[in-house]
Amino acid sequence: MKYIAFVLVIIAGAGLSDTFDLIPVADTYTLPSGGCYGSLNNMQIANKPASGHPDERAMMLWDLSEHMGATATSATLYINIFFQCGSGAGTYTKFYHATESWDESWSGAHVQHGATPWQSYHYSNQGWVGVDVSDLVKAWLDGTIENHGIVLQVAGVYPWTKFHSRETSSNSPYLRLEFPQALEQNTWGAIKGDF
Repeated sequence: MKYIAFVLVIIAGAGLSDTFDLIPVADTYTLPSGGCYGSLNNMQIANKPASGHPDERAMMLWDLSEHMGATATSATLYINIFFQCGSGAGTYTKFYHATESWDESWSGAHVQHGATPWQSYHYSNQGWVGVDVSDLVKAWLDGTIENHGIVLQVAGVYPWTKFHSRETSSNSPYLRLEFPQALEQNTWGAIKGDF
């Protein structure tokens, strides 16, 4: 009977997960002409030269050192949008991994990024929006690519989207990581209680 209980505990624990919400250690946005925007409480993305907003990109960086080598079951980037251009077009955006180091004092033009997007999303509403970036985060965690953060770049010609940065007192962007919960954490107390 004890063995049957042990098997049931294992099966019951199989779907449990550990969740971590990570605020960026740095975030900013860049313009082709340069400028330092890391201390602002907002970020923006756009590519509408006719309106004076050519190729504005956002960047975020997280400290993943505590999770390196682990296999995430999912990773979702959440941002809180507070402004969308009134044209109704939204902002079609691609997500790339940055390929060089940067911090919030960055004042040059755009940070270099990989050639292939890891994800795309069409931002068209205000409020919280979550985008699945699991494949990129898994590549960071297993060391396939070096973690220099993520770059959001508008694909095509689209107007402004603005969202809160980590400098806000609330509504900061965050990366939600989910990992399978260790069997020992799930079941050890229950197992000991059976014996």
